[in-house]
Amino acid sequence: MKTDRIVSILQSPVSVFAFIGGGVLFGIKYPDLSRDLAPLGQTYLSLLKMVVLPFIVSSIIFSVRALIRDPGSSKYLLRIVAAILLVSFMSVAVGGTLALTLKPGEIQDQQTRLEFGKLVARDNGVATDLQMTLAEPSKAPDAHSPFAYVVELVPSNIFNALASGDTLKVLLFSILFGIAVGHVPHTVSASLADALDTVYRACIVLTRWFNVLLPFASFAMIAEQVSNLGPQSLLVMLDYLRVMGIATLVFVSASLIIVSFATGMSIWRVFREHQNVFMMAIATRSSVACIPVMIELLSERLQFRRTVVELMVPLQTALLRAGPIMVYVIGTLFIAQLYGRDLRPEELVLLGLSSVLLGLTTAGMSGIVIISQMSILCGYFAIPFEAAFVLFIAVEAVSDTFRTLTLVSTITAATAAVSPLDPRADPIEDLDFDLVSRPAA
Repeated sequence: MKTDRIVSILQSPVSVFAFIGGGVLFGIKYPDLSRDLAPLGQTYLSLLKMVVLPFIVSSIIFSVRALIRDPGSSKYLLRIVAAILLVSFMSVAVGGTLALTLKPGEIQDQQTRLEFGKLVARDNGVATDLQMTLAEPSKAPDAHSPFAYVVELVPSNIFNALASGDTLKVLLFSILFGIAVGHVPHTVSASLADALDTVYRACIVLTRWFNVLLPFASFAMIAEQVSNLGPQSLLVMLDYLRVMGIATLVFVSASLIIVSFATGMSIWRVFREHQNVFMMAIATRSSVACIPVMIELLSERLQFRRTVVELMVPLQTALLRAGPIMVYVIGTLFIAQLYGRDLRPEELVLLGLSSVLLGLTTAGMSGIVIISQMSILCGYFAIPFEAAFVLFIAVEAVSDTFRTLTLVSTITAATAAVSPLDPRADPIEDLDFDLVSRPAA
């Protein structure tokens, strides 16, 4: 069909890189016009967010109910916990090793030091009275316990959580409600399960329609990000971004190998199947927005058991926080090196444990809020954070992209490692409309 051919061309790897590269060049060449394209990207993000919460609620409740009735469901939950712990501490190990080895915060060039000072002193709407002296402070900022954020995980009003888009609270409610529905007699809960399945499939259809617009939306969003970022901020934070990029490459590569091993497919084919997920991550910089695409990838293209995938992907999106943990470790060590502060071995252990705990609280947070939480870790080690905060804000668009790519790749890999393959799993039925025809496995 002609429509299928057009969609296939738009979603091919060549088109993906062409739209991304075009967005970068357009943002550099025409910054003012690129900023005018921002509403197009925001409209696309709003369309995605429109289906995310119904998707999470319906898939989680339906899947938990099914797993509760499955005698072997307990083994999946134990594997989820194991995957979260393993990936979290691997994030600490990879990020810490790279930051300690490459030392991105050690500035040798005097001109680069001057650029840092200019960037901090610049009025950028974040803070106007900050100065960066690159000298060790005499007083550390107050520290707050990361355990205080645990209280905020429990929703006092689920409707308020839905209205505000608080993903973690909605997730907790969906899990508990799904467990309760699983203990309701089948004859009573069957009608609710059918309704939830209908909502889930409708969200899948909407997501496929929106995916057709993704190349154009990604062009607009990337062009707008590049126009706001500017070349100067990238240059002065280049070493930090280099460490982040290498760490992201390590996790993406390892994740593709794990999925390849679990499916028996070649790494190249696994990469091709992931292209929509990676493109969505780059364009939206939101792991939550990638949930429908990740579920489609794992349950339909890679043929893992649908009920397990639908439970694990939203759950691990909230709890498997490799990206933020990596940022906390690398960022804190970067600031420490910037001020000439060498952390002792016991302080490095504390940094790793605190980063894991703090990372678990970041689900649903915006990028700037996630970065601001680094002040908690810096407070433990008497390292100033306020001045460095401006530096991280300047390159947040790039850092957030690395963080999201790390998140989506580790989520798909952890799900592939836990979920069994099931070629006979319930696929989404082919629809008559060309744009939602089921992709080949």
